Amino acid sequence: MSFFEELKRRNVIRMAMLYLVASWVILQVADVLFDALELPSAWARGVLAVLILGFPVALVISWVYEVTPEGIKREKDVDRSQSITPQTGHKINILIVVLLVVAIATVAVDRLLPEATKTPVSETVTEKEQPDAPAPAELAAEKFAPAPDRSIAVLPFANRSAREEDVYFVDGIHDDILTQLARIGSLTVISRTSVEKFRETSQSMKEIGAVLGVKNILEGGVQRAGDRVRINVQLIDVDTDDHLWAETYDRELTTANIFDIQSEISTAIAQALRATLSPEEKERLGSAQTGNMAALEAYFLGRQALAKRTSASLAEAEKHFKQAITLDPDYALANIGLADTYVLQAIYSGRSRSEQEALAKPLITRALAINDRLGEAYISMASMTDDIDPVTAEKLFRKGIELAPGYVTGHQWYGNSLRAQGRNTEALGQLEEAVRLDPLSGIARINLGSALENVGRLEDARQQYEAVLQIDPGFAVAYSSLGSLDTLSGHMDDAIVQFRRAAALDPGNPQYPTFLAVMWEMLGGRSESDRALGRLRAMHSSSWWTAFADMVLSSLRGDPDAAVVAARTVHEGVPTDPIGLWILGLDDLRAGHAQQAVERYEAAYPALSGKTGQVVNAANSGIAVNLAYLLRAAGDTDRADVLLERSLKQIEGWNRLGNGGYGITDVKIYAMQGKTDQALAALRQAVDEGWILVFPWDVDLAPLHDQAEYQAIMAEVEAKWAAQLERVRVMEATGQLAPLPE
Repeated sequence: MSFFEELKRRNVIRMAMLYLVASWVILQVADVLFDALELPSAWARGVLAVLILGFPVALVISWVYEVTPEGIKREKDVDRSQSITPQTGHKINILIVVLLVVAIATVAVDRLLPEATKTPVSETVTEKEQPDAPAPAELAAEKFAPAPDRSIAVLPFANRSAREEDVYFVDGIHDDILTQLARIGSLTVISRTSVEKFRETSQSMKEIGAVLGVKNILEGGVQRAGDRVRINVQLIDVDTDDHLWAETYDRELTTANIFDIQSEISTAIAQALRATLSPEEKERLGSAQTGNMAALEAYFLGRQALAKRTSASLAEAEKHFKQAITLDPDYALANIGLADTYVLQAIYSGRSRSEQEALAKPLITRALAINDRLGEAYISMASMTDDIDPVTAEKLFRKGIELAPGYVTGHQWYGNSLRAQGRNTEALGQLEEAVRLDPLSGIARINLGSALENVGRLEDARQQYEAVLQIDPGFAVAYSSLGSLDTLSGHMDDAIVQFRRAAALDPGNPQYPTFLAVMWEMLGGRSESDRALGRLRAMHSSSWWTAFADMVLSSLRGDPDAAVVAARTVHEGVPTDPIGLWILGLDDLRAGHAQQAVERYEAAYPALSGKTGQVVNAANSGIAVNLAYLLRAAGDTDRADVLLERSLKQIEGWNRLGNGGYGITDVKIYAMQGKTDQALAALRQAVDEGWILVFPWDVDLAPLHDQAEYQAIMAEVEAKWAAQLERVRVMEATGQLAPLPE
């Protein structure tokens, strides 16, 4: 008998076939269970290793041993005339057939049943396919029915690595996939801030979809082990909880593979949702941003710190972005991240705006030189061009949003730019879109609230700010926004309460002690004002905000010379600051240099110059009235009268209170026009509505000072100041105010 015939007689060949078929079934079951139980991928490799090692052992056992009616015996001890190997072989054949039927049925069900009724889990993608083969993302997307609505939220990915510190890497992968999707114009993608609220949530997909306003949700996990990365994702229809697409990627840990996986996931989702991808979008999805893994990780850390919007987190973001650029100077997104950090530090950390923008602009220019298809770069450049050239800025904003339609910051900053131009309806549209894309973002709702104040919807604005505190009770900007609204509505005592809360939450932000020092002073609380000012100077001795506080407080305390010195610093840092411009202008009048004051105003606000036809809008009407006062002093009464009339027309039907309200602009116009009765009537109406902000620099009200009615109204205002001061001092004494940071 030949060796091959002996193998057949001893059922070794049948056993090999049975072992292979059974191993395949075991691997399929293990793949499903390991994904469902979120077990490490190393365990799956362990099962495969055991099965491979067990194969020769099974063959040896089937050669050496034989099944008999008395049990298992060594083959050499069995009488061949009594051998039952043919019957055993028949049973093995039956087992093989049964397992093959199960395997074929499994494949048939996977291929033939509608995908909405099951959860498909495709084979692991181990390496990038050959160019002539369909990409795994395309194969996956073609198999599944499209969702009717192309809106999606990408929930934070689970960190399935052994190291807890890998969470920043996992979050970075998540953030990049989300950013890739947001660049697809036909998709509506919820931004990171909102989906972050659902990290490790127990809510159902339907509940999350209802909160975020989406039809589809992507969830997944990332595991980093040594030089390998495994990413598994699944796309879910929130209405039915059906899985529309799923995939697992297991690759070597390189930046090229990371970007490839992100591109494949984004493309598959777009195709699964039947979203249209333009050639430019396809090209952008396939582009790698850096080849340096350490630079990528530093960028991830910088992005996460940038999103927190506090003075401390921005310092952290600056450090990480600088590290990323040092590791890879051609990393365009890291350059943009550092530029945005510099700009935001002027707002949240009290640094000079002009100095910060001088640092930021070369970075944006560099980023665009590396990649001129990054919408984020155009948005950042637009934000720094806005004050100087709003026409060019608008083109940049539009270009940026075209390239990155889901970039929430783009809609926010463009909306704020439109607001500054008095184009409030357009601004509301952009800011509402920002909230739609990021409904749980505090800063998006803050910006929308400011726009609502601009159109007189003060209660709607307050609701937005309070909603932010429901979302994030520790968000300092929400308290400061409420404080500003209270201030401009005549409730400085309530404003002090809010700014104290903001200062306690973000002690490194110089705005809050600045506002506290000014409000205490206006109410007559000199000692409290000095305490807040001392805190400001101790932390930010060279800050723009310190100069601003010195300017306002010096004016309130009757020291115009000190106010002028501080105003020069304020104007140098922010040439458009209205109080700095006004104090410098009044100083010019005292020195007999009215024309110099006019020219300074026209340089800061070109739209109001004679060369442009003096365009007055909702954003600059108050500035126009101040310029008219200076023009009269310079002898140009014709231009002054035009500005006054246009300003008066502009504020007709507009709101008086709130951010962007016209305050007592009408009172000033009537006073300068010599219409004393109308000026006093307007002042009476303003105080009745709640306005109590009357400043020493309101010299344009001088024609009213000798009027008995004016004096009576001012006595009411001063009584309100005294009552509010008493109330807030009681709150301070009874511990109802948040403590000032030490």
